[in-house]
Amino acid sequence: MAQPKIKIAFVGITLNTGGAERVQAKLSFLFEAQNIEIHHILVNGDVGYSYAGQLFDMSVLKNTSNSPFNRFKRMLTLRKYLKKHKFNYIIDFRDKRNFIQEYAIANCIYNAPSIQYVHSFNTQLYFPKNNFLAKTIFKKGYGIVTVSEAIENKVREEYGYTKVTTIHNPVDILEIEKLAADDISVPEKYILGIGRMKDNVKQFDHLIHAFQISVATSQNIKLVIVGEGEYKTELEKLVLEKNLKEHVVFYPFANNPFPYYKNALFTAMTSKFEGFPNVLIESLATGTPVVSYNCNSGPNEIINHKENGLIVKNQDIDGMALAINSMLLDKTLYEKCRQNAKQSVARFSPNHIITDWLKFLELN
Repeated sequence: MAQPKIKIAFVGITLNTGGAERVQAKLSFLFEAQNIEIHHILVNGDVGYSYAGQLFDMSVLKNTSNSPFNRFKRMLTLRKYLKKHKFNYIIDFRDKRNFIQEYAIANCIYNAPSIQYVHSFNTQLYFPKNNFLAKTIFKKGYGIVTVSEAIENKVREEYGYTKVTTIHNPVDILEIEKLAADDISVPEKYILGIGRMKDNVKQFDHLIHAFQISVATSQNIKLVIVGEGEYKTELEKLVLEKNLKEHVVFYPFANNPFPYYKNALFTAMTSKFEGFPNVLIESLATGTPVVSYNCNSGPNEIINHKENGLIVKNQDIDGMALAINSMLLDKTLYEKCRQNAKQSVARFSPNHIITDWLKFLELN
């Protein structure tokens, strides 16, 4: 008699614009290829990425007042959906806001072994400030998956959870090579910064400062910044204040960012904090080296200093400018990093990553 099909629910905010959202979409294809049925349960049904599986958009149940009664109604609907489909696992990709609500979801709504997916070193996005609640909120869950070893260690040490494992983000080099072949209109020579601008976590202002004091402008090299968000206006003002309008070019968010990576001299990242930055692994997958602050967390698990890119002391703008200079002036160093780029991320191939997931879920 055939075994019933394994079913997994992915709970997320959207399937658009963000790195974690892109990972959720990618993983749905990887699980589906293993004959596992995937359902995406989204708080906000905004979809920009291709995905595998079924979609349940909870936002259609939200009214304009978003009253406590309406939120309670949505929770009951979620519970009915989970009960109806009898999932084997629930993987929660969301960051969290209302921890009383989250406690109820984790312990009363979820009716299958649940996994919390922690994709930022800023763990207050997932765990309450209250120490007792933080240590108990996910106690009934199956386990916690983090995207970097630094986050795993933090979750173990600060919150006392034991079933925690690191599974890195997947990067499909062959797929990225195809996507990177698309034609785009960009400057002939440029340094790339890419990411969301809804706040200043990505600290593109640091990158603009470092770019200004580097040799880049004297080498007729542009800074291309790709992304959208409320903070973009502040960055545009900064560019004008520094008389860099002719040197810094802004491009809107792109569902296919890979041509921007491929055509760049290198990609630079100056984030305040990260999880396991897709910016770095995706750039390397196109054969483009990287330069990054050694922020928490991820860069030092991706970059082999002077082999596939450069690691810069965390939050050191002058150090970032010097690293930019090194990549532009030291041709031997640059070529070495460029040659090593793709191979350095082969360990994050989809086959390796899905094997790690199946092992964690005891499905292999």
